[in-house]
Amino acid sequence: MSDLEWLIRFVAVAEELSFNRAAKRLRVDQPWLSRQIQQLEAQMGCLLLVRSTRKVSLTSEGEALLKHARELSDAAERARAAMRDVGRAHSSVVSLGSTPYDFWLPGRRLLITRFQARYPRAGLELASNYTPRLIAKLRRRTLDVAILPVTLELNDMESLIIHRARPSLFIPSENPLAAAASVTMADLAGQRIAVTDPRLNPSVHERFLGPFAAAGAELVVVTEGQQAIGYYARQERLLMVAYGWPDSEPGMPQGFAHVPISGPVHDIEYHLVRRGEPARALLNHFWTLAKDVSKEITGAEANA
Repeated sequence: MSDLEWLIRFVAVAEELSFNRAAKRLRVDQPWLSRQIQQLEAQMGCLLLVRSTRKVSLTSEGEALLKHARELSDAAERARAAMRDVGRAHSSVVSLGSTPYDFWLPGRRLLITRFQARYPRAGLELASNYTPRLIAKLRRRTLDVAILPVTLELNDMESLIIHRARPSLFIPSENPLAAAASVTMADLAGQRIAVTDPRLNPSVHERFLGPFAAAGAELVVVTEGQQAIGYYARQERLLMVAYGWPDSEPGMPQGFAHVPISGPVHDIEYHLVRRGEPARALLNHFWTLAKDVSKEITGAEANA
C-alpha cells in the first residue's frame, strides 16, 4: 500500500467524518479501511482521527494533514480523469452520477429504463457521491451527466428537471399536529425535526431544510446519515421531512402520520446536469431521452 493510497483513503474518512460512509464511497470494507487509517497513523506517529461510538472527528494533526492530502487526492483524481477522458471520446458508455439519496426518483428510474431499452448495446455506469463532489467530477470530465438537487447556479452547465415535489412531514402519532389535515411552516415553531449533518451538503441543507429552521423548528442533526434518521426519529419521537412521498419512502413509518405542508414552501427539485459543450453522439441520445422525461414530469405538474 503506497503513501498516496493511504492519504486518499484518509481524505475520504476526513470528508465524510464516518468510516461507514467513507467505505461506501470508496467501495471497500469498513474494517479494512479502519486498519488502513491505523497504519497511516502508526507511520506518522500520531492520531489523525478521534473515534467514538457515534462520530468521527479530526485531531489538530489530522486537520493540518487534510489540506495537503486533499491536494494530492485531487491531483490523483485528475490524472485518472485524464486517462478515462482519452478513452471516452469514442466510448459506448454513459457515466451517470447521483447522490446517495436520489435512487428513488421516478424520473431517474424512467430515464435509465428507457435508455437501456433503446440502446441495449450501450453501457450505463452509475456513480454515487455528494453534490459538491459530483459537480467537481462533471467539471473534470470524470462524469458525463449527474442528477443533482438544485441549490447552485451552474452557469457552465445545461440542466433538465428530472424531479419536483413538495416536501411533507412524518409526525409522531402522539404529536397534536399528526391529526391535522395539513400544517403550515408557522405550525412547526418549537417542533424537533431529524436532519442529516449540514456539513455533508451545506447548500442542499440550506435550501431544503433552512426554511424549517427559519420557521422556528429545532433541527436535530443525526450524524450517522440519512439511513439513521428513521431510527432516531422513532427512538426520540422526532419529526421527519419526506422529500417525495410516497416514492421516497418504502412505507409509512410505524407510529407516525403523513401530513402535507400547506402554504409557501420550497419544492424539492432535482435536475439532470451536463457540461455546456458539444457532446458525443451517445450522450446526446441520452440527453434527448432525458428531455422527453423532463417534459412528462413538468407536463404532469401543469395538468395536476
